[in-house]
Amino acid sequence: MEQQPLLQQIIQWVLGLFRGLTTFSQLFYTAGPTVYTYNAPIAIKDKAAFPHRGLLLDTARNYYPKADVLRTIDAMSWTKLNVLHWHIVDSQSFPLEVARYPELAKTGAYDPSSIYKISDIKEIVKYAGERGVDILLEIDTPGHTAVVSKSHPEFIACNEKVPWTKYANEPPAGQLRLASKDVITFTSQLFASVLENLPGKYFSTGGDEINANCYTEDPETQAQLKANGQTLDQALDVFTKETHAVVTKAGKSPVVWEEMVLNHNVTLSPDTVVMVWVSSGNAAAVAKKGFKLVQTPSDYFYLDCGGGGWVGANPNGNSWCDPYKTEQSDPNTLDEKLWPRAAAAAEVFWTGANGPDGKPRNGTEAFQRIHDLR
Repeated sequence: MEQQPLLQQIIQWVLGLFRGLTTFSQLFYTAGPTVYTYNAPIAIKDKAAFPHRGLLLDTARNYYPKADVLRTIDAMSWTKLNVLHWHIVDSQSFPLEVARYPELAKTGAYDPSSIYKISDIKEIVKYAGERGVDILLEIDTPGHTAVVSKSHPEFIACNEKVPWTKYANEPPAGQLRLASKDVITFTSQLFASVLENLPGKYFSTGGDEINANCYTEDPETQAQLKANGQTLDQALDVFTKETHAVVTKAGKSPVVWEEMVLNHNVTLSPDTVVMVWVSSGNAAAVAKKGFKLVQTPSDYFYLDCGGGGWVGANPNGNSWCDPYKTEQSDPNTLDEKLWPRAAAAAEVFWTGANGPDGKPRNGTEAFQRIHDLR
């Protein structure tokens, strides 16, 4: 009988070859000096069920050294995840060096060692690309920007105002004064400077959890709205159109959180991608408005939930994401919180909800594969 090749692959593109080789390498095990596989001969016909298979890493609430980010990218590559959604800055810290505004990181990072230099960003982007992972960088605006006040206090409304529960979803309070022309120019130039180092197709401008009380009680914002003859949503619309124009000019599609579509009357370009996070039930409403979406709802895919809450009006109570979130993780706990649970999600993203036999996947059958990612 003629011997058949161990593996035959039909490759249509380079990344397909890379994914195939990743699968091939995972068919083998080692025991001392012995390398073996127990499944030969094997024939695999494979393709991704979903084009976007992402993982979000928040480096603002807690800083992660570059080595942690690179190691996470390695694990993503092994599990065929292809987008690192990098929530790099937020109200708590600004660890990103920006060529046009170096003062943001100098005053907004936790300390001088907790900054991603421009050279670091370039290295991480290149490293990820070589492993089939795109970097989707997020600079959340106009909310989640209290840290900007460390270098530009004139740009921030309700800066660290208390009680924070009235002015923000988590402390410290502070949002960009979105009706100000100077703030729009600042934000546009910030985006343009950061985008110079990002070759990917997408860039996230955030847009979640905009707090109306913050603007209602900010004299500067109210005066600017009155001078412009605008409502808050009209000002948000102008802010969004002008800052998104920078993203489009750079050849990228904007990415926003679901509130920008469901809670506000703003103009978004047809190529805008919407992240559904509040509830999986909101995906249909976003799709009905004609936007592409990424389903990343807190009721299913928040891998960092479990360990104790800290946000909320009652400091002794638990958060909506009880009992833990990324905000409470750090380099000491990153791997154990992400893996192997992210691998379980990654398998569904790659192959879909059902196995090759058409039946729903089950934990018992997947256990050995997932166990390898511990």
